[in-house]
Formats: sequence, C-alpha cells, structure tokens
Amino acid sequence: MLKKFLSLFIITISVGIVVMSFKNIHGKVVCFGDSITYGAQVDGKSWVYSLSQNHPDVDFVNAGRSGRKTSDRKELLPVLKTNSDADYFLIFLGVNDLKDGNDSMVSNCIANMKWMIAEIKNADAKAKIVILAPTDINLKTMNEINIKKKYNENTKQSLYKLEIKYKEFAREEHIQFLSLLHTVSELNYADGLHPNIDGQQEIAKTVWKGLNKLY
Repeated sequence: MLKKFLSLFIITISVGIVVMSFKNIHGKVVCFGDSITYGAQVDGKSWVYSLSQNHPDVDFVNAGRSGRKTSDRKELLPVLKTNSDADYFLIFLGVNDLKDGNDSMVSNCIANMKWMIAEIKNADAKAKIVILAPTDINLKTMNEINIKKKYNENTKQSLYKLEIKYKEFAREEHIQFLSLLHTVSELNYADGLHPNIDGQQEIAKTVWKGLNKLY
C-alpha cells in the first residue's frame, strides 16, 4: 500500500513539474516605454518586436516613444483607454529623466511612477503590473550626440540607485519588479545608450523569462 502511495505521489509531482515547465503568460501585454521600447537604432525591431515574433500567441503592444520620460506620465492615459482589455502593463522608463542624474531626479522618477501605477489600478484593478528597471549605459562607447545630451557617469550612478528604488516601490505597491540593469552586454550598445539588435534580444529573453517566473 505504501509502495503504491509513493508511486502515485511521484507521478503527481512529475506531472506538476511538467506543467510548470510549460507555464507561459498569455493574453495582451502593453509595453509602455521610451526609445529602447520603441526600437531606436534597430529600425523598430525592439525587445517588444522580438517577443511578438517568438511568441505569436501573446499580443504584445509596443507603446514606446523616443525621448519619453517618467514626467511624460500623462501619455499613459490614452494608452490605457485604447488597451482597456490588457492583461499586463510593463513600464520601462527612467533613463531619459537622468541626464546628468542626481538623487532628486531619481526621487522624481518614483513620484511619477507612483502616479502611473495608480492610474493603471484605477483603470483595471485586475491588470498585472511590472516595473522594469532600465538597462545600463556604456560610457566607453557613448557617441558625441549622447555625450552632449549629458548621458554621463552621473546618469550611470543614478540608474543603479533607481533600480533599488523601483524594487522597493514595487514591493510597497504590491506589484511586480524586473531589473534589466545588467541584461545588455557591454558590446551590445549601438551608441552607448541604445541596445543594438543583439542587446534588444537579450532584453526580450530576460523579460520573457522574468514574466513567466513572476506569473
């Protein structure tokens, strides 16, 4: 009898592991972000595009715009209106707020993120929300245009602080957090700021793996 019970137990556990290994997110995923989400430097073939190509059963919506900051928070409102049926909202913002960054700028990112999270919750209390800590920058390969825009060492330090603050904020708000800070390899930045195709694919893999782990 004991032997039979143990056999059934092992089978049950094995089935559970198989089911978990094939667990995938589904439905509609809205990706609200800046130029990295939009696909600058890669002809629009961003991490969102990569996810759409690799997982056609999931509806990934690219709601990125070049230059967007967390302070452009009201741009989220029409996105919420046109995607009222979304199952997930991923927010990938912060780096454009941190030109020549400092602690005050990091705090402003949190305040703006708090506003956006509240708007999403008000629009759809059932929607799953994930804050994505932005990718790092590569100061060694930063081009002249971005140097003049003041993407510098202060930006880099502020991105590391923002990752910590986003994680704390997500915990307080009872939403999910996924860090992309160390996702893109050093050589996979097109201009020191934007990932190239390989870098975008690295982001896509991290996001997909992270979402399926979170949900």
